[in-house]
Amino acid sequence: MSSLSLRRSGGGWRRQTGPRAAAITLACWLARLAIRPRAPTHGPLPSNIGMSVLVVKPLALGDVLRATWFTRALRRGLPQAHVAFAVGDYAAPALANNPDLDEIVPMGMLGTPGRSKAGAYVGFVRELRRRGFDAAFVLDRSPLMALLPYLARIPYRVGLDSRRRGFPHTTRVAMDRDDNEVETYRRAAAAAGLDPREAAGVFRPTANDAAAARRLAEEFDLAAAELRVVMAPGGGVNPGAVDVTKRWPAERFAAAADWLIRTHRARVCLVGAAGDASSIAAVRRAMTETAVNLGGRTTFGQLGALTAASDLFVGNDSASSALAACVGTPTVTIFTSTEPWIYGVDAAHAVSVSTGSKTQGLGDAPTVAQVCQAVGRMLARRRQPSRLIE
Repeated sequence: MSSLSLRRSGGGWRRQTGPRAAAITLACWLARLAIRPRAPTHGPLPSNIGMSVLVVKPLALGDVLRATWFTRALRRGLPQAHVAFAVGDYAAPALANNPDLDEIVPMGMLGTPGRSKAGAYVGFVRELRRRGFDAAFVLDRSPLMALLPYLARIPYRVGLDSRRRGFPHTTRVAMDRDDNEVETYRRAAAAAGLDPREAAGVFRPTANDAAAARRLAEEFDLAAAELRVVMAPGGGVNPGAVDVTKRWPAERFAAAADWLIRTHRARVCLVGAAGDASSIAAVRRAMTETAVNLGGRTTFGQLGALTAASDLFVGNDSASSALAACVGTPTVTIFTSTEPWIYGVDAAHAVSVSTGSKTQGLGDAPTVAQVCQAVGRMLARRRQPSRLIE
């Protein structure tokens, strides 16, 4: 056994266990015996090139951003299709201005643990049935989400089959507990006959977002810095799910920020939502150098534009890290209580930092030296600086 203090993530709502979860799984197994869905033809999708398709992924921001690996493959494979994405209100900003989508279908709070209403679910099924989609892709483990297109009578249904909960799908994409999410979405694309090999995560800031980022750059003279770094020490908060154990210790963020400033003459911008204020304040107190505090100063889209115009992003496993990966900025994501082999992004410009392994489980939080080494590797092969804010 390793000398690491190994542990497994509790996982919260993502990895539910116990009697209730076991009962849901048993019900799905029984439903699988009763419901044996078949597509109208032998293929996973209809042959109509102008088909109307629906993607279902209600939350959360980071998860929906990872789903854009799938929607990029979908758009390339079906360029003439009408592609709609059903998403919860909280996660909808992850898809704003997405070039691969024709429509956002708002789900309200459907899919949010503890906040979904039966009446709203029935009403949404009726709306989908009225729309008459030709095919649906369910990128969610929930059996309630899997049932949506089945109840809406969408004839072709491709979806995830975690713990046999994807019983209503006509094409089931098997996934194990520890499968990487992005890789699972790639397999879902391949199961539908799409080519996922060149797909990448996508987030496109609007012109207004870019203008707001330029104003912040001018206010804090970011263009003059030799290295522009966005650092997000918060995260781990979504509707129905709070997991602040995902946050790397503030003093370690402070040490990494001080090292970047002293070693690389970086201008470090601390970013986050209102709920991240305490984490940002703790980092600033622990720093010996000076960082720019942009906490609460940006919308999600503006943060995307600011990050796209920066040379490096460092943050916890959070929506901000997924956003950085989707805009193409060299990204270092720190994993403390969630598994990088599940939630990490396997892109050339993104690296995950953690201890432990898939076979042994997670170890203690990464050290400052480990994070700085990962930063050094990213900087050694970083892209040419963006011109967005200059």
